Amino acid sequence: MAVTRRGYIFTAFLLSVLCVLLILVAVSSDSWVVSTARAEVQVEDSSLRYGLFRGELMLHNLATPTYNTLFMTCVSDLNACALSCKTEANARYIEVEALAQGFRPTAACASVTDVDQTNPMQIPPVISFAFYVSVLTIIFLQLACAMVAAGLAIINATKNPTEPVFGLPGCLWANIVTAVLGTTLLLLFGIYWATSGLNRHLAQSYIALELFEPAPGLGYSYWVLIVSILCSCANISLILVRAYLLERDPPPPTIKVENHSDGTIFLY
Repeated sequence: MAVTRRGYIFTAFLLSVLCVLLILVAVSSDSWVVSTARAEVQVEDSSLRYGLFRGELMLHNLATPTYNTLFMTCVSDLNACALSCKTEANARYIEVEALAQGFRPTAACASVTDVDQTNPMQIPPVISFAFYVSVLTIIFLQLACAMVAAGLAIINATKNPTEPVFGLPGCLWANIVTAVLGTTLLLLFGIYWATSGLNRHLAQSYIALELFEPAPGLGYSYWVLIVSILCSCANISLILVRAYLLERDPPPPTIKVENHSDGTIFLY
């Protein structure tokens, strides 16, 4: 009986599931950007962190810290996104609109936003809306490809690999595309972080208005993508190694009818 080496495919399925989970962690968690926020008037250092949609700002103005939700808010007409802790959607929109034009909004986590237009900032402390949409597009495409890779892997691990739609070549290419998208996302965000000024103003009013001195960095939500890429690369290796081993294995024995007098054995 021919050796199918399905263990390689099943291992690829497990790694694909891990890849999907890691991408979901990156999408849903709130630690793409993390930073402490230092000010002389504080009891202790404050901190902030945020992900692709929300975050948290912890202020230590008093002995008991206050926790405020940060909302990613975008103004597409001005190609700008920023994080706001305002409690009302309209106030958040006004704050980001002001930041996009270089104006100075009130940084307090209140329900209204007042804007000072007398001393505008030279560089608007915002995230490019086009960049933000690109990040979301790439990461959701990566998630979709990882799910396709996991689906094809489990189908091929439980059935004859030559029968399912797309087969193992489809699983291989799904993993290749997943790894390429993940690498592209890592480079895109890392380069933007280092060159756009985001690592200085953090697209947040408290930091942009220099009310706090930040110590920013990239959080685990960003770094888990490296592990997801490694999972896809491991799957590519497993599928290629399996194909190599199958080619190296000797072919299954064949039975010639003319060498056997009792032809009824070929009915079974």
